[in-house]
Amino acid sequence: MNLQAVDAEPTVTAPRAHLFGVSAAMVTPFTETGSVDLARAADHAARVMQAGADGITLFGTTGEGASLGLGDREALLAAVLDAGVAPDRITAGLAACDLEGAEAQAQVALRRGVTRLLLAPPFYFKDIRPEALHDWVTAFVASVAGADPQIILYHIPQVTAVPFGANLVRRIKTTCGAAIFGVKDSAGDWAGTSELLPMDDLAILVGDERALARAAPLGGAGAISGMANLVPGRVGAMVREGRADPALYALIDDLLTSPVTPLVKALVGAMRNDQAWTRTRPPLVPAEEAHVSRLATALAALERS
Repeated sequence: MNLQAVDAEPTVTAPRAHLFGVSAAMVTPFTETGSVDLARAADHAARVMQAGADGITLFGTTGEGASLGLGDREALLAAVLDAGVAPDRITAGLAACDLEGAEAQAQVALRRGVTRLLLAPPFYFKDIRPEALHDWVTAFVASVAGADPQIILYHIPQVTAVPFGANLVRRIKTTCGAAIFGVKDSAGDWAGTSELLPMDDLAILVGDERALARAAPLGGAGAISGMANLVPGRVGAMVREGRADPALYALIDDLLTSPVTPLVKALVGAMRNDQAWTRTRPPLVPAEEAHVSRLATALAALERS
């Protein structure tokens, strides 16, 4: 992403049809035996909400959602709900290539009143034709339509290699109507984001926090943000006020030089003085201690500023 372009002042403003706010893409803690650490997860969810997040997203990329089975999902969602997070403040990530699996993951959330779903594409299959991906999404929507879901299409092609481009998003929205709530654009490509932002019948959520301040006055509805695990208030200021945050951008630049999820987890641990947060579930491995130490120092300075 061209950060100089992102920091530039927008020349056009647009209304935000949906002010989604900031949902923390919640990291998932694990015990020494590799199971989900439900007590730490519940505590973290409550703390993030108290610190200014509008909601939380479970089972996403930062939450190692592709490594969590149905039992893990049931237990983690129950723990977060028991911690006092309301169902309408929760978004549930879905990561499956078969429609039966995607529906099963969705039903874990829907049975507990969580209707906002973050739908990744069927990532195992590459070079999918747009019309085929359209048909896969519409078949999924049909399978859960009775629950009145609010589905967010997850555009993260650097991970899935299966994009939700602007033309395809428009076609899916036209076919599926109100079931398609928005798009999470995590591609880090401002040109692509610019094509999505004018779609005022969708909540356009920007995954790269460095682009939030620019997107806000152009119709950006908010973010599902990994950095909101750490500084939800600062992320919220970019969404609501269009306020640039160069110090946070610098931290993100450094963080992106290594695998992000282990680093964000380790930084949560550094903030809490709790080494248990460094644990990841295979195939991910813990972050390098030297990088964590450097970022923790920068994060502490950021919090003091």
